[in-house]
Amino acid sequence: MKLLTSDYSSLGTGGRYQIDTDEKFWVEEYHGRTELADLKSVMSSLMSDPAWSSRFHGVIDFTDAELNLSANDILRLALVLRHDPKRSRGWLAYVAPSSSSYGVVRMLGYWARSTDRMRIFQTRAEADAWLELHKHEAPAMFMEEEAEAGARGFRNVG
Repeated sequence: MKLLTSDYSSLGTGGRYQIDTDEKFWVEEYHGRTELADLKSVMSSLMSDPAWSSRFHGVIDFTDAELNLSANDILRLALVLRHDPKRSRGWLAYVAPSSSSYGVVRMLGYWARSTDRMRIFQTRAEADAWLELHKHEAPAMFMEEEAEAGARGFRNVG
């Protein structure tokens, strides 16, 4: 996969993202000790990027990260992900090679209510291959949210 459009990294965080508007996906990569502030910083920058679209699918890669998150941190992040109007509504492929990062991602998916459209993989190659297979279809919940948004728009006309 080529990532051409945007590339954000910050010295203040342990993460970076890239967006490919042609392929309609993004990648977040984290390294070193990664805390809630790092995840929120990258997520905030990603969602405010002009190339961002909530319709894009994503890979979130924790291969080189040591996640330092409490259960409360995970819950707080999940609530942001669940309620942010700019959140992704596409497929999510997480790379979590360690048992601790796997547990964090499982809790995050559960509390963010995104388990129906996410998968967790041991390697980036597995995540990329899965996303490649599913990139041309939208998750069922994505379609329902799109229909509800359209219906709300019609109800307000009058």
